[in-house]
Amino acid sequence: MAIQIRVAKDMGRASGPMTLDEFHARFPEVPRDLREESVLAQYVEAFGHLLRLAQKPSPCMMREGGGDAPHQFYLRLVNDLAIYGIGLATRDRTLARLRATLEEYRKQPATFACTLVPRRAPGAPRPGCA
Repeated sequence: MAIQIRVAKDMGRASGPMTLDEFHARFPEVPRDLREESVLAQYVEAFGHLLRLAQKPSPCMMREGGGDAPHQFYLRLVNDLAIYGIGLATRDRTLARLRATLEEYRKQPATFACTLVPRRAPGAPRPGCA
């Protein structure tokens, strides 16, 4: 079974690696106190192409199975940072999670994005809000 990840229409406009400024502009929920952390710079460099696709899912998307690939990218790549931003996680734990995700990515960089998206049965309806 092949996994297809659709690319956003505006993806072609972005050129080069994502910068920390672009990352913080796209995701203001990520606290700026992490800006000087080298692991965050590595994280944005490694996942910039997926972060450009990431979209915060609405609550109804979460009820319906977590949404499409852009929603899963947000949940797996941004959500921990947002949770730290509202004070529900410690800085050390958040940085450790970023490091762990980077290590997982480095083991299989070519197929890492596919591991972020849960498999669905062929013909299963796409999640969405009614």
